[in-house]
Amino acid sequence: MNTQSEEAISNWWNRLQDNSGGKARLKRCQTPEEAALLPETFSLGKLLPWLPIEARATIAGVSAHIKKSSSKKKFGEALATPKEKNGRVPLSESRFRQLLSARDWQEVYRSLRRAVTILDGDINLIQFVKTVLLWSEELQGKYREPGKGLKFKLSQDYYTIAMKYEK
Repeated sequence: MNTQSEEAISNWWNRLQDNSGGKARLKRCQTPEEAALLPETFSLGKLLPWLPIEARATIAGVSAHIKKSSSKKKFGEALATPKEKNGRVPLSESRFRQLLSARDWQEVYRSLRRAVTILDGDINLIQFVKTVLLWSEELQGKYREPGKGLKFKLSQDYYTIAMKYEK
């Protein structure tokens, strides 16, 4: 994803923040199929036409739960970084493993939505979108080598941080 695409997605998300009705509709979506039918997803689709509709719907639906995009952390790092200095890892290892075991868009959507909620909606929007892009490639079977796929990258980011807070 290039800088121009990142800027366009950020602008789309900023417009969504100002569109309380559209944001509320997306927040009520329980599945990517529900999110796919909304105009906000179609407007995102104009920015990412090459991406499968399930991925666009996941980005749109889960992004409605992002309250602020101020974090600079990668998605996996954010999942493992405690809010307080001596606090617990926000997404437990068992929830993280559940996220990694998602086999279809329904499970991906549900797990990502739960993760964003656990993080109180404070994640880096662009890092989140990049994660969904990698998930799309993963579900399409593009990564055959274990060290190149999304699950490895997320695990590396998550455990690098989580191990620092292990007790």
